[in-house]
Amino acid sequence: MNIVDEVKKAVEYTSKKKYKEAEKIYKEILTLEPDNAIVLSCLGLLYLNIRMFGKAKKYLLKSASISPISATLEGLGLLYYYTKNEKLAVEYFEKVIDKTNNPEVFERYIDILLDKKRLTKAMELAEKYVKFYPFSKEAQEYYGACLMSLGKFNQAYNLFNKLVKTHPKYWKAWQDLGLVYEMYFHDEEMAKLCYENIVKCGNKYVGYSNLIINASKRFALDEAFEYIRKFDRFCRSKNKDYNKLNEYNNINFSKSVVYFKHRDFMKAYKYYIKGPADKMEAKPLDKLKNFWDGKTYKGETLLLYFDQGIGDGIMFSRYIPFLAKKFKQVKAVTRGGIFEISKRSFKQYKNVKFYTYKFHMPKYDKSMIASNSPYYLKMSIDKIPYSEGYLIADKDKVDKYKEYINSDKFKVGICWEAGGAGWRELLNRTLNISLFEPFFGVKNTQFYSLQVNPTMDNYKDYKNLICLGDTFKDFDDTAGALKNLDLLITVDTSVAHLAGALGVKTFMLLPYCPDWRWFDNDKTTEWYDSVTIFKQSNTKSWDDVIENITVELDKLANHN
Repeated sequence: MNIVDEVKKAVEYTSKKKYKEAEKIYKEILTLEPDNAIVLSCLGLLYLNIRMFGKAKKYLLKSASISPISATLEGLGLLYYYTKNEKLAVEYFEKVIDKTNNPEVFERYIDILLDKKRLTKAMELAEKYVKFYPFSKEAQEYYGACLMSLGKFNQAYNLFNKLVKTHPKYWKAWQDLGLVYEMYFHDEEMAKLCYENIVKCGNKYVGYSNLIINASKRFALDEAFEYIRKFDRFCRSKNKDYNKLNEYNNINFSKSVVYFKHRDFMKAYKYYIKGPADKMEAKPLDKLKNFWDGKTYKGETLLLYFDQGIGDGIMFSRYIPFLAKKFKQVKAVTRGGIFEISKRSFKQYKNVKFYTYKFHMPKYDKSMIASNSPYYLKMSIDKIPYSEGYLIADKDKVDKYKEYINSDKFKVGICWEAGGAGWRELLNRTLNISLFEPFFGVKNTQFYSLQVNPTMDNYKDYKNLICLGDTFKDFDDTAGALKNLDLLITVDTSVAHLAGALGVKTFMLLPYCPDWRWFDNDKTTEWYDSVTIFKQSNTKSWDDVIENITVELDKLANHN
């Protein structure tokens, strides 16, 4: 057997998607040379290509143990990316990034870095990607995405505007250009035209999803539903089981948002439950079964899974006492950051036990996603419980932060960045701390940053700001700090939910089109009595919000 010729033949089979034939050749060679690193790598990469991750891992790791060639290390990085082990993915990407020119490695590594807000590093890789492939529309698009992440919107606009002219059928460029119009220029009509072009490019899933969100932001309810009807007709025309498509779930979620914003809880949940809440990417959630139907089961155990972010975990934990009445036992699986405060705050409910996220779930009879609680408990917007507060801070942590927050002045905590959100939500909920400068000029005030790992370091320029974020290990620490403050000023982030659930006085800055959880409120919220809303009066400026908060802060600090 001429191994070189056989490998070439297998590679040709793979290029023609004749995977079975290629697999057979590689396995025949390995019966003769079981430690042939190149063939082991080729077979591993073949399995990676057809998403047989277990087999891919076996052969790639064996190949790497014999001879760590670049292609094998790249394959392992991609394998761990697709199996959601970002730590190992980064480890392998780092081993090859200085010598690779593999577009997929660049793109997946940049995806991770943007998600982790390692923006400078992401930009370095994007620049290298463009240098390797100066005429690649994908490389240009990633470079533009990094420009946006760094707040360089004018440069991003110029790049995407050029990209849609040279590649008018490249839907990603139209989406990016739409986001620039939406988030930077606050021009919803131009954004709408961009999203319509995504539909014309043939990606009706992404196009209609963006158009529904766009219409919702403009409060054009009839228009939003017309886009939904068009999407439904498209799916039916393709004879697709569109209820099972992830894209359809996204559109259902967008549909639910329209109803939530118009304060129709029960109708919103009919679409929300069909959407991402039932098909999250987290592997444990995929395995949930026997979803609860809302009835009472005194002899059974409910698994209550807290999906989505920390803020949602805090917000929906208020329903635990009502669920405890329905079951013999409730097993609540929550994020580690709020495990201790949740366990303490609901300890009077002896049949409720808390767990942190793990791959394997504790035993249960029925299961439910925590964010679906209002629907199955039949508790609409006029029945939101415990708005006065329901979480309990650790006394020792409160005492600990008295040593940090010991000023005789009016003590104000601030948060200016939101985390764990998608592009649209993040840009809508994150501000530059420089906007807060008027607050720092108010007499008789001492400010404390509760921000953990801020993206930019310009917060260090403000002498009237003591940073506490580095001292926080979990939300028990954050709660201890909050209970020592006179006021929290924050954007829409998990700390706002924590403060509200603790009953801490809070001023929350909301964009003109806020997250659905705040409905159409502009002063108060049904979720938390202690939270006062300051919302933009238009999409283009925060000036009125900053001015109004400055006036109210001065009253509290100097005129009470």
